[in-house]
Amino acid sequence: MPVLTEHLATLRTQLAGQVDEHRRLLHGLDPEQARLGYAALVAAAFVVAVERRFREGNNVADDATVIDFIASVRARSDDSAHIVNPEVAESIILTLLGRGSVDTIDGNTLLEHQIILLAALVSQAQFEGSELDAFMAEAAALADQVLE
Repeated sequence: MPVLTEHLATLRTQLAGQVDEHRRLLHGLDPEQARLGYAALVAAAFVVAVERRFREGNNVADDATVIDFIASVRARSDDSAHIVNPEVAESIILTLLGRGSVDTIDGNTLLEHQIILLAALVSQAQFEGSELDAFMAEAAALADQVLE
C-alpha cells in the first residue's frame, strides 16, 4: 500500500503549523490506513529530517548536539517537557545515527516521539513552501519503499 494523498496532506498541515486543519484531517483518516501508511510516512519523514539535521556527508553530529536539540525541544513548552522523555528521544535519534537502540521502546511511544521531534526538526529548518513540498516528496518516496 503506497502512501496516500490524504496522508501527505495530513502530515504537511501539521508540519506547516496548521493545527486545527491537521486535527481535522487526522480524524478523517481511515484508522487502518493511518496505522500503516500514515505511520510509515511519519517515520520516513523523521528519518529524512534527522539525516538532514544531524548528518553532513560523512560527518555525524556528536551526542552533545543531539542532547542539546532534545533539551531545546523540551524547553519549548511545559507540555513538551512532560511529553518528551529525553532518554527515549535521544535513543530514537542516536539509533538513526548508528549509536543507539530502540528495542525497548513500544510502538506508540516511538510514534509519539517521532511526531513531536519531526515537528521540531522541520520548524528549525524553516522550510519555505516549495522546500516543505520537496521534503514531503522525499519522505513519501522513502515511505513507499518501506511499504513495498
